[in-house]
Amino acid sequence: MTTAQRLERAVGRQLHTSRLYQWLTAEPDPTVVTIDLRETYTVGPVLRLLERLVTPIVARWKQSRLSDVTTALGDRGRRLAESSRVVRWLARLFVPPEPEDRSEDARDDR
Repeated sequence: MTTAQRLERAVGRQLHTSRLYQWLTAEPDPTVVTIDLRETYTVGPVLRLLERLVTPIVARWKQSRLSDVTTALGDRGRRLAESSRVVRWLARLFVPPEPEDRSEDARDDR
């Protein structure tokens, strides 16, 4: 699996578990009126145009040589970054701190 594919899956997982995604995809409250923007006169044509443009572009991108080249460059860049001391230092800098110990012993010390 390439780095781009791993990144795509990781981003997808993050998006699907986000509160915003959960809120947007939740079943609507029966007392709330929902409007399908695809059926409106103002937003509907824009969405249809975007769908007609983006769908073939994505299909062609997946089949293109440029996609393979950018994936290879991304992999090479990742390997180069992993070998850099500065990048490793920055990675350590952004690691979250360990959670506080909330056991009984820790409460007794207070």
